[in-house]
Amino acid sequence: MELQKFEKLEVSGEHQKGEDEEKLGTVKESELLEKTGKDNDSEYRTLDRSTENIYETTLVPSTAKTGESCEITAHHSKLPEEVQRGIRIYRTMSIILFVLTVILAAAVIALCARINIRSTCFKEEIQEKVCDVQLCNELYPAVSSEKKDAGCHRCGQGWLQFENWCFFLSSARESWSRSREQCRKWGADLAVIDNQRVQAFLTGKGNLVYWIGLSRSTGGEWTWINQTMLADSYWAPGANGQNCGCLMGKQLPSRSWNSAPCTHYTAYICQKVV
Repeated sequence: MELQKFEKLEVSGEHQKGEDEEKLGTVKESELLEKTGKDNDSEYRTLDRSTENIYETTLVPSTAKTGESCEITAHHSKLPEEVQRGIRIYRTMSIILFVLTVILAAAVIALCARINIRSTCFKEEIQEKVCDVQLCNELYPAVSSEKKDAGCHRCGQGWLQFENWCFFLSSARESWSRSREQCRKWGADLAVIDNQRVQAFLTGKGNLVYWIGLSRSTGGEWTWINQTMLADSYWAPGANGQNCGCLMGKQLPSRSWNSAPCTHYTAYICQKVV
């Protein structure tokens, strides 16, 4: 009998223990579910209704941002009309200034290129080929004596050589003093005619009226620029009444001189040593 009671008590205890464990497991499971629900409430939830569209709910933040953007755009569109007009004018002026800058830059580049080309050509145009007889002979050994100086100018381009002198008969017109200044810039001076050969040469070559290096003070004696007094003269009749002397081209060499006020403008003859 005691053994049976003990077995009943043992079975009853095991049964009670199983029920207690089951209850404890149920409680723990409830607590775990409750805790998990609280932690993940922001991520998981049950549907409020069977027809609920979860994608609509998911798109709410994006819709909110779009609304904010629309609100910002609407805010800008509500700027005062004067401000909007100023913005349009500023943009237009910026475009115009940009176009003008491009055009100006292109014009400057073209002008610089043209100046460089013109400078090169101009240097070639005014370049003088000055040399002596020896160099001419070396450059043109097989050329006849009449053409030895072709392309080789002992005096300089535009100058005429006669004996040991170089003469330049200008086409520009200046006063007597300005003519002398110009001759000095070229390393020369106004012509001094001290013999009949030079007189005949210059009178035959010129076809204008030219200042020469002859002058005097009022009522004084005629003097050359080299401070020598006038010896041989070739005045035309009654032509020496003024203070500066000149030579008339294409006239008779014996009477091709004239005089004029020194302030008058006429051509001139420069002279320098070969």
